[in-house]
Amino acid sequence: MTEAAPFSRPAHRAPVPGDAERAPRELMTLPGLHHDVRRWRLVEIRLGGRWRTALLTVWRRPPGSTTWVVHVRWGPDGPGPGEETWAWLLFDEKTIRPLPEPTGPTPLKDAVVVPREMTGTPAVDDSGRCWRLAWIRTDSRWCSGVVTEQRRPAPNLPWIACVRWGEDRQVAWLVADPATVRPVATDGPAAAAAVSGLPEAAAQAFAPEEKR
Repeated sequence: MTEAAPFSRPAHRAPVPGDAERAPRELMTLPGLHHDVRRWRLVEIRLGGRWRTALLTVWRRPPGSTTWVVHVRWGPDGPGPGEETWAWLLFDEKTIRPLPEPTGPTPLKDAVVVPREMTGTPAVDDSGRCWRLAWIRTDSRWCSGVVTEQRRPAPNLPWIACVRWGEDRQVAWLVADPATVRPVATDGPAAAAAVSGLPEAAAQAFAPEEKR
């Protein structure tokens, strides 16, 4: 009957066998206190029959349950219902796995923080805004984060990036040095759209030296 009704399109696309399973409403609305653990971690999730990179932000154990549920986001906010780029998923290591940390030589320093007075002004058309998952080097370790804006304060200055990372919601403008701020490959139309709007020069700011 619902197929004949107007606007009856399901809220989410039908899952493909092997996909991560969305947490049922009954589990998420159990009475009582939920046990939440905020812990940001870049992961890979199985959705739509393929692996895509995402940011896990919260672990949740519903009251009286032995099951962990995780909140993940794989793109910027969608345009409307049915186009969400986040979900609560039942944790299963077969469909949700940690993304390996960067390999190669360890950076000799942390990402450089840019003082607020040196960050310049945003573009009039907001062309610098983006949503790119990234590894951030801070406190001598790699942290999971997301780049939300990029700009060049002046022609003679390097590109900088506004970055959020960590469960304590740290945010700062950092020098866009690919040695210490490393965007990761993403998948899916929402993520692709978020990156495609970036100025070419901004994308090149993160490229290894030999590719510039």
